[in-house]
Amino acid sequence: MPRGERKRQPGLYRQLTVRLLLPMLVLVSGGGALGIFAATKLTSEVFDRWLLDAAVSLAQQVDSDAQGVKVDMPRSSQSMLAYDEIDRTFFSVEDRGVVQFGMPGIPHDGAHEATYPGGRAFDAAIAGQDVRVASVRAGCSRCAGVTVLVAETRLKRERLERSMVWIFSPLALLLIATMLAIFMTVRRTVQPLETLAAQWNRESHESLRPIPPGDLPSELAPFSTALNDLLERIRRMLARERRFSATAAHQLRTPLAALRLGLDRAKRAPDLAATRAVLAELDLATDRTARMVQQLLLLGRLDPEQYAGAELQPVDLCEVVRDVCSAMADIASARNVEIEVQAPEQPVVVRAQVELLAEAIANLLDNALKASPARGVVQLAVAARPPGFSVSDDGPGIPRHRREAVFEHFVRGEQAGWPGSGLGLTIVRDVAKMHRAQVTISDAAHERGTRVRFEFGAPPPTHGPTSSHTPQEGLA
Repeated sequence: MPRGERKRQPGLYRQLTVRLLLPMLVLVSGGGALGIFAATKLTSEVFDRWLLDAAVSLAQQVDSDAQGVKVDMPRSSQSMLAYDEIDRTFFSVEDRGVVQFGMPGIPHDGAHEATYPGGRAFDAAIAGQDVRVASVRAGCSRCAGVTVLVAETRLKRERLERSMVWIFSPLALLLIATMLAIFMTVRRTVQPLETLAAQWNRESHESLRPIPPGDLPSELAPFSTALNDLLERIRRMLARERRFSATAAHQLRTPLAALRLGLDRAKRAPDLAATRAVLAELDLATDRTARMVQQLLLLGRLDPEQYAGAELQPVDLCEVVRDVCSAMADIASARNVEIEVQAPEQPVVVRAQVELLAEAIANLLDNALKASPARGVVQLAVAARPPGFSVSDDGPGIPRHRREAVFEHFVRGEQAGWPGSGLGLTIVRDVAKMHRAQVTISDAAHERGTRVRFEFGAPPPTHGPTSSHTPQEGLA
C-alpha cells in the first residue's frame, strides 16, 4: 500500500448485511443440525429399545438343564417375533458360540455400538444386508454362557432418516426467507443515508446551504444535524474570510498608493532637503503599513476554529505586564506620556499563551498612548480577584454606542485623530476568546478617556508559573 494511502473500508450496507447474516446463519444452521442430531439419536434409541425388548422376551423363554439349552417358544410365537411389515428379523440363541435355536451367522460385534441397561446394540451385516443387532444374556440360573441375538434390517430407520430431512427442510426455506428479509431491510434502512450523502455531495460543491433531513430515521438525525452544523461553520468561516480579505485589500490599497505617490514626489523633489522630507514621510507610512501587515498575520493565527486546541500555560500576569511596559517605555517617552503600573506584590497566575497575551497588552497600551495627549498618563493596573488587567488613558474616549463596533475589523473610534489600522481591538478580542476571558470598555475613573478591562475566568492551580519573560522593576 502506498505511503499515506488509507485502506478502503467496506460500505455500511455490506457491514450491516454481514453482521446480521452471520449470526443468523450460525443460529439456524446450528439449530437445524442440533435438531437433526437429537431427533436421529432419539429415534435410534427408540428402535434399539424395541429390538432389545424382543431380545429380552426371547431370553426369558430360554432355560437350561443337563441335556442342554431349551427354548420354550411355540412356532406361532416365533412367527410373531420374526414378522415385520417392512424389515426382516433374524434371531438366534447361542451357548458358548454354538447356535442352539434360530438362525446361525448373526454377528456378535459391529460398529456404532450402544450400551443399554438390558444389553447392547450395534450395526452389522447379514448376507450383504445392513442390520441392527441386539445382544442380551439369558437370565436362567444355568445360562451363564447363553447369548440371545435379535437382528433387524435398517429399512424403517433409513425411511425415518429421510423423513427427518423433509421435516427439517423448512429451516432451509426459513433461512432463505430471512436472508431476503435482511437484504431488503438493510437496503431500506441505509437508503435514506445514501440519499442524504448523495445530496450532500452534490449540493456541497454548488452551495453550502443546509440539507433538509427528509425521511431520515430518528437515529440518523444527529448525523444530519452534525453535517448541517459543519456546513454552517464552513459558510461562516468563508464569509468571514471573504469579508476580511476584501477589507484588508481595501485597507492596504491606500498605504500602497500613498507610498507610490510619495516615491513619485521624491523623484520630482527639487533638492536634497525636499527629498529627505518626502522620505521621512514614506518612512512613517512604511512603519504603519508594516504594523498593519503584522496585525493581519496575527489575526490569521487567531482562527476561532482553533481556539479549543490552544495550549495554555500558567504565567505571572504581573510579569508579562511589566515586560510589555518596559518594551514600550521608549515609545511612551517619545510621545511625552507617562505609564503608571499598579500590580500586587504577589504573582497573579493565569493560564495563557505568553506571546499572544503580550500582544494584546501591547495593542491596548499602544492605543492608550496614541489617545493620550502630551504629558498625559496611561494607567495599567493588574487585579488578582478576579485575575485580569485594565488600561486607562486620558484620550477623548469612545461613545457608548460605538463600544461594540470598535472590536470589528478596521473599525476605529469616531474621535480617533491618530493613524491606525483598526485591528488592535479586534486582536485583543480574539486573544480574549482564546483565553476564555472577557474584554469590556468603559469610561476612565476620572470621567475622561477610556478604560479597557481584560478579565480572565477562574485562576489556575497555584504552582510555579511558566514564562520566558524576565521581571522588570520600577516601570513608569
